Amino acid sequence: MLVLKYEKTGRACFISHIDLLKHTARTIRRAEIPVKFSNGYSPHALLFFSAPLALGVSSKAEYLAIDADMSKDELLARYNASCAEGLKASKVFECEKNPNLQGKIVCCDYVFPTAYRPIDLSNGFEIEYAKKGEIVKEEVSGKIFGAFDVDGKLVLRLATGNTNLRPDRLLPTLNDMFGEDMSTTSIVKVAQYFKQEDGLVEADEYLKILETGV
Repeated sequence: MLVLKYEKTGRACFISHIDLLKHTARTIRRAEIPVKFSNGYSPHALLFFSAPLALGVSSKAEYLAIDADMSKDELLARYNASCAEGLKASKVFECEKNPNLQGKIVCCDYVFPTAYRPIDLSNGFEIEYAKKGEIVKEEVSGKIFGAFDVDGKLVLRLATGNTNLRPDRLLPTLNDMFGEDMSTTSIVKVAQYFKQEDGLVEADEYLKILETGV
């Protein structure tokens, strides 16, 4: 199983997850990547994505597992020669089995375009956002794993997967708190994390462990 790390930037951040699935399938065909298919009445390509990204949010750390018999270098070259701008891959990892990206990744780091300021979660953290034309209030302190200062910018580590907190839904509350006018398109995902017994492991490091079998 080969795992691509790719970006979703520029105009590509406006591609929905459903359209991304279709686009990736076309890219795989154009690149003549020999992806394997499932058995059964309705076979499908064995492609496994990390959790969907909120529309308009950019990412430097998306992952795609591909069941194909080829070298890492050849996969990277073929994919990048055939994919659209804004969806280029930077790395490939080789794992014995499917790493279960959607099932085992539990949180992600997002950079917000504002100066770092501490956020107190001890008394809860309620946000408001629009959903299907209505204003929803939600207590989300349990879905925020931490707030960090990275190069002077605010980075929030937010739950993803079965328990999920979309970064764009924090914007109205953060803009009110900080007197800012941040937009969804200015948020960038920079890392994803797998859950292990001894804590969180950044996705690149986790996939390297699977590669080496250490």
